[in-house]
Amino acid sequence: MHRLSSDVGSRKGALRSGWRWRWTASLLVLHAAVARASLFPDRYAMADVCTIRKELEVNCQVKSRLGKNETSGSFKGLLMQFGETDCRVSIEQCFPDSCYSFRDLTAQLPSDFLLLGSTGFFKKFEIIRGGKDARLTREGVSFVATSSKVVIEYSTVTCQEFFRYHGRVPIQLCNQPIEAITPIDTRGPNAIGCEATT
Repeated sequence: MHRLSSDVGSRKGALRSGWRWRWTASLLVLHAAVARASLFPDRYAMADVCTIRKELEVNCQVKSRLGKNETSGSFKGLLMQFGETDCRVSIEQCFPDSCYSFRDLTAQLPSDFLLLGSTGFFKKFEIIRGGKDARLTREGVSFVATSSKVVIEYSTVTCQEFFRYHGRVPIQLCNQPIEAITPIDTRGPNAIGCEATT
């Protein structure tokens, strides 16, 4: 009888010890996952929302659903996300045969020497209709409107692609918006010229 009680007691102790070990292991795994997510967010992740939209209150202009950087001393640029993919936007009330452009503000950030092949914050910028001569560089984008409504499609780089060229930026946040572009300009002091206009 004493031996039976002793055996039952040792089994209960072993079960409690096993549960404690599993609980501790689960907590350690959860803690490691949270730490990993905090320190190393998914640098290849694609944004689930396109940020740029048409702006009808100003001719041939866009706005961001995330707003713009209102911080004192900033460029008041539009906020965007890494990994925006195949986003289609209608830019309206443009003047045909006019050159329009916007600056890529991320070109102001510290960069590594390996910039060959970089197109800046945008991976793709294409005219679907209503424009021509789209030119994408690290400094920004320019295009010529051929009608009052220009439809464009763009994609932005992933966080990993971006910080490959900007590795010296001290704080690298993949899951936060970034001040990416200026408003669209034409003939202004910050405008980018179009290579060919008609």
